[in-house]
Amino acid sequence: MIGLTLVLLLMSEAAAPSSAAAQRTAAAATRDRATLLADASAALAAGRRDVAKQAYKEAADRFHSVAALLQLARLQSGDGDASAAMASLQAARTLAPNSEEVLSALAQFALGARLPVPAAGALDALTRMCPDVAQYHYLFGVALLAAADAVRATDALREADRLEPGRPLTLSALGLALNSRKQFAEAKALLARSLELDPGSPPTLAALAEAEASLGDLPAAERDARRALAAAPSEATAHLVLGMVRLEEGRYEDAREAMLKAAAADPRSPKIDYQLSLVYARLGDAAAAGRSLESYRRKLAQIEADLKAMRAATVPAVKSGGAPR
Repeated sequence: MIGLTLVLLLMSEAAAPSSAAAQRTAAAATRDRATLLADASAALAAGRRDVAKQAYKEAADRFHSVAALLQLARLQSGDGDASAAMASLQAARTLAPNSEEVLSALAQFALGARLPVPAAGALDALTRMCPDVAQYHYLFGVALLAAADAVRATDALREADRLEPGRPLTLSALGLALNSRKQFAEAKALLARSLELDPGSPPTLAALAEAEASLGDLPAAERDARRALAAAPSEATAHLVLGMVRLEEGRYEDAREAMLKAAAADPRSPKIDYQLSLVYARLGDAAAAGRSLESYRRKLAQIEADLKAMRAATVPAVKSGGAPR
């Protein structure tokens, strides 16, 4: 027993210096990381953005610092380097997949950069982590709308409205989703309510005009489309509605002019190409009608591919975690 005790004591004494050395090494590494972050912050305050980015990148590379990656992404975004900013944010999410701060930053950047698939992935995770935060459900609905997933967008926006009833932005987005699903009567009521709360919003006015045109109320549709264009001359949906009204009236030249303005304002919309194909057909221009129809099919195929990619995206399991390092 004495021999065993002596062996254990000797082992403890031998281990002590190694443990202390490891603690000193960890402390030095922490100081190095803190120094890099402090240097980056000081360089940024002095207007030396390139020096700050270099220090944040070094902190991210050497210490896997999520805080450094978030700051680096902000600088890259501010410099107009969207691809680098997205890469930094994706790296931060890999390191901290359950950080609300990281997911929120990724979602907001992706929405601003018109990248609905990564935005929806981050916001899906946020709505699961924070189910009572209406803003996350609202933004999730907006991302799904941008990806043309009107069914899931409707569900997300209804949940946002349940959590915080009567927000005009939520009502407007929900009206847009219902327009996409051809539920025009309900869309009209929600859009009108949104305008009562926030009068004069051009996108909401244009969406209301679309609902009115689809319900056959052409005078109201033209009135509200022109109100939208008076405030925002490049409002694509308003031009589209005027084209739809002129098409119903048999004024095909005027319809084409309005549709072409809509297409210039929103070149990614398949709906506008489809309406243009109808206008060209009425004008007897079969070649132009065919080109518009082909463009419609191509854009629709791209939307379907984006939808598949978004639905296939996996969301990491939510776990408890600390603040980003």
